[in-house]
Order: sequence, then C-alpha cells, then structure tokens
Amino acid sequence: MVRYRRYRVFVLFAVIAVVALYRFGSSSTPWTPHSSSSEKSASEGNDARLNWQPRPQVAKETKPFTVDVPAARASKPLQTPPPVVPVSRPAKKLPTPTASSTKPATKPTSIGAAYLGDNGPAGDDLEDTAAAASDPTVHWQKQSEYFPVPSKSLIRLPSGAPKSLPKIQFKFKKESASQKADREAKLHTIKDVFKRSWEGYRDRAWLQDELSPVSGRFRNPFAGWGATLVDSLDALWIMGFKEYFEEAVKAVDEIDFTTTTARNDIPMFETTIRYLGGLIAAYDLSGKKYKSLLDKAEELGEILISAFDTPNRMPNTYYHWKPNMASKGHRVSNRVVLAEIGSLSMEFTRLAQLTGEHKYYDAIARITDNFEEFQNQTRLPGMWPTYLDASGCKPVSSPLDVATPLQAPFEPSEDVPLKNKAEVPTTNSPTDLLSPGGNKYIPLDLPSPVVFKPDGPNPTWQPAMGGSAVLGGPGKGTHMGRGKSSALKRRQLGLDRSEALQDDVYVSQIVATSALAPSHTAKAGPTCEEQGFGETSSYGPEDYTLGGMSDSTYEYLPKEFLLLGGQVDKYRTMYELSMDVVKEHLVFRPMLPNEDDILFSGKLTIPGANAKSKNGVLEGENAHLSCFAGGMLAMGAKLFDRPEDLEVAKKLTEGCVWAYQMTSTGIMPEAFDVFPCASTVDCAWNETKYYQILDPNASDRIDAYKQQMEVYKQQVASMSASYEAALAAMTPVDTHTAIGGFAALPTPTVLAHTLDKRQLADLEDDTPDPEDDTPDPEASPFVADDRNSVMGGESEEGEGPPAQSKTVSAAIPQVSEDRDSVMGGESEEGEGPPSPLKKQSSSTVNHVSTSKTISAATPLVSEDRESVMGGESEEGEGPPLAQKKLNTAPVHHSTEDRESVMGGESEEGEGPPTKVQPTGANIAFSPVLPNYSSIYSPKPPLSHSEYVKNKIQEERLPLGVTQIQARSYILRPEAIESVWYMYRITGDAHWREAGWRMFEAVNAHTTAKYGNSAIDDVTKTKPELQDEMESFWLAETLKYFYLLFTEEDVVSLDDWVLNTEAHPFRRPK
Repeated sequence: MVRYRRYRVFVLFAVIAVVALYRFGSSSTPWTPHSSSSEKSASEGNDARLNWQPRPQVAKETKPFTVDVPAARASKPLQTPPPVVPVSRPAKKLPTPTASSTKPATKPTSIGAAYLGDNGPAGDDLEDTAAAASDPTVHWQKQSEYFPVPSKSLIRLPSGAPKSLPKIQFKFKKESASQKADREAKLHTIKDVFKRSWEGYRDRAWLQDELSPVSGRFRNPFAGWGATLVDSLDALWIMGFKEYFEEAVKAVDEIDFTTTTARNDIPMFETTIRYLGGLIAAYDLSGKKYKSLLDKAEELGEILISAFDTPNRMPNTYYHWKPNMASKGHRVSNRVVLAEIGSLSMEFTRLAQLTGEHKYYDAIARITDNFEEFQNQTRLPGMWPTYLDASGCKPVSSPLDVATPLQAPFEPSEDVPLKNKAEVPTTNSPTDLLSPGGNKYIPLDLPSPVVFKPDGPNPTWQPAMGGSAVLGGPGKGTHMGRGKSSALKRRQLGLDRSEALQDDVYVSQIVATSALAPSHTAKAGPTCEEQGFGETSSYGPEDYTLGGMSDSTYEYLPKEFLLLGGQVDKYRTMYELSMDVVKEHLVFRPMLPNEDDILFSGKLTIPGANAKSKNGVLEGENAHLSCFAGGMLAMGAKLFDRPEDLEVAKKLTEGCVWAYQMTSTGIMPEAFDVFPCASTVDCAWNETKYYQILDPNASDRIDAYKQQMEVYKQQVASMSASYEAALAAMTPVDTHTAIGGFAALPTPTVLAHTLDKRQLADLEDDTPDPEDDTPDPEASPFVADDRNSVMGGESEEGEGPPAQSKTVSAAIPQVSEDRDSVMGGESEEGEGPPSPLKKQSSSTVNHVSTSKTISAATPLVSEDRESVMGGESEEGEGPPLAQKKLNTAPVHHSTEDRESVMGGESEEGEGPPTKVQPTGANIAFSPVLPNYSSIYSPKPPLSHSEYVKNKIQEERLPLGVTQIQARSYILRPEAIESVWYMYRITGDAHWREAGWRMFEAVNAHTTAKYGNSAIDDVTKTKPELQDEMESFWLAETLKYFYLLFTEEDVVSLDDWVLNTEAHPFRRPK
C-alpha cells in the first residue's frame, strides 16, 4: 500500500510547478495603463514597432559635425550611357529546396535555386519591400554605369571582308575498310563512356554544376547554373545524341542567370569560357536553329559586361553581382591573374558578331590594347607575368598643407541650454513613447564632448607623416575602421563620385569617408596617375610560363586572329613576338635515361629590383596545363607560315605523351620536374648529375654525422669521469678485520635493481692472489667464463673447485650481449663451456650505462636472481630471501655451488638453502650507486647512392624525374587536345595510336559508379577516386578523344576555331 505522506513534499512541488507554468507560460500581456496608452497611440497611426526605442532627450547638445566638400557643390552633367538592348527576363520561379542530392527520377526535372539564407534586398537600388518579402531570392539588376563609353567611342568590329588565310588541316585520304572498322569500334567505346557519364549527371545532378560520380551527389562551384549541362551541349550535338541535346536545350531555358545561391560573386573567366562559350558553340553547331540559346547567351553577356564598369574599363575578374554591391563603383585589383583577364576575347567577339552589339567587342579590344602596350615593358619583353596590375592607377603622393587643420576639433555648443531635472515633465501624456515594458524613458545626462589633443593621453591620436595634425586632418584619415590613410591610397578610396565622371578614378567605397574630405582651405592632389597594365610589385619575383594562370592568354592570340578573319594584325604580331621568347627562354630538352628527343615548356622566374642577381631561373617543370602548347604552336605554324614551330610542336606533344607512359597507371601527373639540359640538340644522360639533384646535401649529411660523433664521444668521456668521481667519493674505507681470520678479498657484484635483465656490465681484471695485497695493474680485462664462476660458485657438476670471481675495471663501461653470456652461463645444449661475453664497439651502442662500472673495493654479495628481487626460490618451497648488504669488514666464506651461494635451495631440493654468513659482528649497509643519464648515439647516415635509390623507391619517381609536384589527375584534356591538333594538322596515324593508349589508361583508372572521377595519385598501381567530375571531362576531354577518331571533316580546323574549353566557333567566310 502506498503511503502518501512519504510523498507530500513531491506533491507540493508538483502543484507549485503547475501553477507557475500556468501563470508565467501565457503569452498574453496583462493590461496596464501604460500599455493602454501605447495601443491608443498606435491606433492613431504611430507604429511603435518602427520606433520601438526612440532617442532619449539629451541634457547637452554638441555642434553638428559638418564638412564643406567642394566637389559636392560642383554641378557636372552626367554622361548618357549607350542604349541597352532590352533582354527578356525569365519569369521568377519559386525556390525549390535541394536538400537531397540524389533523386530517383529517370527523366530529369528542373531544380530551382535554393535560398541559402541571404538577407534579401537591401540598399537604395532594391525592389520594394513587399516584393522582397514575397521573394527572398536576390536578383541582379542592370545599374546605371559610372564609366560609360559613348557610342561614338566604341571600338567596333572589323567591317571588311575576311582575308584569305592558309589551310590548317591536313588533306586526308580515304581510309580502308579495316581501318574504318577499327576506328569506328574505338569511337563506339568513347561514346559509351560519354553516355554513361552524361546519364549519371542527368539522373543525379541535373541542372547542377558538377556530378560527384562516386557518391551520386553534386557540387556547385560555378554559380550553380548547370555548368556540366551548358558545357556539354556542343558535345551532345557532335556525338549525335540529339534527344539528349533537345532535352538539355529546354533545361537551359529554366536557368536564371540573374541570381545564384552558390556564391556572392561571378568568376568571369570560368563563366565566360564554360557558360557563354558553351551557349554560343551550341547555337553555331546546331545551325542557329535554337534561338533560345543565343537569347540566354545575350542575357548572360549583359550581366558579364557590367563587370567592365570601371575607371579604365578593365573587368573585375570576380564580379559581385548583388545590387547592393553592383550599384557601387569599383576599380580592378592591382593583382590579377593573367589568364583570367586575357581569356575573354573569343567569347565576347563571337557574341558581338552574332548580336551586332559592338560593346562586347569594345570590352575585350581595350584589354588587347593594354596587353599590346605592356608586352615590351615587362621584365621578360615579349611575355607577360602570371600576375599583373590591371587597376589602371599608379599611386602618387601629393604634398598637403597640414598647417591649417581641415576640420576644427569638436567643441561644446553654447546654443542649447541645459535643462534642469525639475523642468523634465513628470506626467505621461497619452502620446508619450514608452519602453516595451511600459516604462517611461528618462533623459540621460551626456558627458562633455571629447577634445583630442596632440600631446594629451589619447591612445588613438597619431601625428601625420612629416608633421602634426589634428583629428580630421590628412595625417590621420581612417576608412570604416580599417586603418590609416595609406590603405586608402592603395585601394583608391579617396575621391568623390562627381569627380570620378570626369577623371575616371572613382571608387564607391569612399562614401563613408566624406567627413574626411578636405575643406576649401586645403586642396589635395590626385591620388593616382592613369596607367595601363603594370607589374604588381617591382620588388617581388615574377613568373613567366605557358602553364597555369597564363596558358589561354597566349592561346587566344592566334585564335582571335582567325575569328576576326585575319583583319586585326596586332594579334599575329603579339603571338609571334611571344612565341619567339618562349622558344628562347622556356622550351628545353629534359635529361632522360633513354635520351628521348622531346621538349618541355618550363617556368622562368625573374627576381625583383632588390635582388643581387637579375638573371632568371628556369624551373624544369612540365605541367598538364602546359600540354596545350603543342597544339597551339602547330596551328600557329600553319597559320603564320612558321615551319620551325611545327617541329617544336611535335616534340612538345611527344613530351606529354612520354609523361603519360612514365607512370604505372599510364596517366600523366598534374605537374613534375626534370633537369633541363643546356642544349636542345645534345642532352646526354648523366647519372652522377641526376643523383646530385636528388641528393644535393650528401656531404653536409656526412659532415653533420661526424660532428655528432665528436659530441657523443665528449659526452661519454665526461659522464664516465663524473660517475667515477661520484663512485670514489661514496666508497667507504676498510678498517675492520675478521675475528680469527684473514682479510677477505673484495668480491665485485652488481645489484639487480641497477641493471637491465638482459644486460650487465662486463667484469674485468682478474682477482689478485689473496697473499698479494697489491692488485695487478696489468690484469687482463676479460669477463668471467661462465655464469657460476661469475657469481663465485662451483661448476654445475660440482666436480671442481669454484672458479675465481672476476673483478671489473671501473673505468671501462661495456654492454653484454645476452642474458646467458652475461651471467656466465653454459651453452644451450650444456655440452661445452659457456661463451665469454664479447666486447662491443661504442659506435654500435645507443646508450652507455655508466652504472655498469663497479668499483673493485665494494664488498657486496648478491643473492640469487630471484632472491635479489625478493622472489621465491626456484621450487617455490622456501620464502624469498632479501639481498644481504655486508659491512666493510673483511668477509670470508666458502663458495659452494651456485644455488647455495645465492641463498637458494640445492639442485636436488634435499636441504634448506645455505646462507652466506658474515664474520663481522656489525653489518653496515652500502650506499646506493650514483644515477646516470642516457646519451644519444648518432645513427650512421645512408650513403649517397643508398639515399638516392631509397628516395626513388619511396617517392615512386620515374628515372629522369626529380620531383612530382602534384600527383593527381583531374580528368584534364590538355594532352589529348594537342594530340588531336597534331593528327589533324600532320595526318600522322601515330597520334591516333598514342591517343588510344591514353584513353584506355584514363578510363581504366577513373571509372566510377556514375561516371568517371579524378584520382589522387597516378604513381600508385590502384589510385583512389576523389569523387569529382569537372564539367570539362564531357566538354573537352571526351570530346577531343571522340574528334580524334571520328571523320576528319567533323569540326574541321579550316571551318571552326575552338576556345580554351573546346567550344567550336564558326570562322567567318
């Protein structure tokens, strides 16, 4: 039966909890007079929610901080921007969540942009609040340009007829039936691989940027506009997948380029070559039948052209498209990647040709003009560095009149009298604004304004450069809490917008600095001087290469020449000048075991102005991105009649084919290094030189070991001396003799607790004759013969007298080899005498234990091993015996057999163990031996040859390769691109054979569940899949493999020119 009185307390707490929850859990607010007045004021039209915390009445006011900005008074007419072609904006779609990255649908359905938590529209140029509330997705809006180009100033497309240019493609003969059958079989295999990867994307990542082919998920690194879909449109058409093509074209209509939830900026380079290039190529290849493709290309082009609204009309390579950022003026960075600003010409030119809008061509023509001007001004005239300053602004310093302050310090105002507390109303009017809790606001007494003094205790005051200044002066300007005025000069944030329309130096971020503008008493000079392209820094080194960050800038020079029908000669001039420099300074022959006659294109680094040496250093690098160079040089050789370039192109392409064959997977790594020979003609293999490159510090390593050994020997000598001194200081003097006996010779023994179980000190110096009190200094330092003799016991059979105990030389620390030999025991079979302990060289000993040196004067007798450790006897029948410590008086005892000497039981177990009895009356305990420290013994280094062979094996280096910088393969197309160009230009079937080997290797090691994946290490026999399939796998790599084995008139080089993403644009006729 439950006794409720036991639970009275719990019941009481439960009742209280219920009442509290009921009372305080309600969301309703009790009526109060204050709340009533608030409701009344709200009903009269005053929305308290919009002003829920009004500014309290202040007791003292200060003068308003005002600045006279002359530029603000100037009235200057705005330039009228050129007319913009109206673009039909796609209907807004409700956002569809994409929480699941996989979907079982067999037919793809459009996936709208998911809202990723953007705060929606904000700023002056946004849509109305109601529209923003109904659609939280932010959309790009066309803004009024800060730096428009008048129509009469536009650089227009060439209007003349295209020139007659040389043929580029080889004139092929008709193939045989067997050749056709073999070719079509390979072509069918390539199409199957493409189809499998496309269907994986179609089913798992439709309208997303990239498929993750292992997991079946997707990624959106390029704004989430379906990069793989748009990038693959022309490949679908070329390979004959017309149904997939039609389906993809319809999906393109659903892409909204005016918004993205994937990122806050638009990467100009990637968006242009993949999206804009893909749309234009699909429109061209399909015979211009699909007008929607051109419409979408123009829609995207209108967004991208907005990135050119800068003072020098150079594009921001990462365009911030949201209205609150796009509405502001911007200046290009002073550190721009060469390829990102130099690889826009083909796409914008072709868009201008198709739409008739010259503004697209004008945009890239201005970039070309800057490249042409800068080409001969670089540290390596003829080429451009991988980074350049595209801001168009050269910072300059101008003297300012700092004697007159630009703004007087703050002072208290005398115009507003202070109110006494009695004057403050104490009654509430019906319209008084109250706090959310219904309380009345009380005005606060504010402190007097702060006056900043130059010499006062103000931690934020700093003098101006070259003189003193007050707050607001030129020496202490700050911007949005970011630091000093030097930062403003670097970023060019110090000009007014009205002046920018005249001198093209405005940057919108200066809005917040208007309070720091100079007054009419002091005028500041210009903060920058107009310039074209320049170097990012004159002090740092610069890289010149055909590889990453530069590649497509050089590639687009001859291709833009073709696309313009040969009517603009500057592209040919710039190309030929740059290729002459490339062949002289970058192209080299690698030193290889088989002396292969191949070429690579390296990277030249030129030091800055402060470097001691001005000579450039060529790095023997071969990167996958630079493998396009063979195809480019071959095309340029035919186009510009440079036959010597064709031979260079062949060897460069053969170099990339060799790089595929050098690994276990048959795939080239992302980047690796070799040793560049001084000559491209004579390049003999030198193994000694190769070993020196792999092990440049061999002599240093040997010298370091020798130094370590010297230190080691000194440490051993020092510690041995210290130990001997400590041991001598603690050894007692023998002043007692035994009663009725003779003086016993000291017996050297070792305490078990100071030794390792498998290691004891060597016992040296034979015990001298008992009748001779003088020890023999020339005693032979050998170890006792067997275990019993060491302990002073009898032999195992007991047939002979006990062996003499050996004494150890205290000056020689040695290490025993094994347990039996140390203890002086017999061999394993017991058939022969025990092996003596062998001496070891100090170079093979890692740690030297100085405690193993025992003074011959220490009169200690150790028990049996078990007894010393306090353990039981061997048979377990007797109690453990403690270790006996004898006094320094002479001790005389007979050495019985081993067991009896050690205090253990006899071998047969017939009697109790015999103890060693001291003859002295008193027993004194011996002191503990001194402690010792371990000494590191240096390990002998590998020899030069051993080190190199070990490195080659561990790093899996092919012979001739000195380093593999990046071992991965991300399905890149550059090598097969050049192979295709070489086949189409030379007609040599060798390139088809090389290309097929490359395809088989790539497909074998990259095949994944839903497509093909990047791999981590091409030097492994079984590389790991990285679950990434970039859009260029379908758009470029497989397209080039397909074009290599299809009929040669498909995408002929005499009719088409391909951009850097393998998108064919039709050449003008």
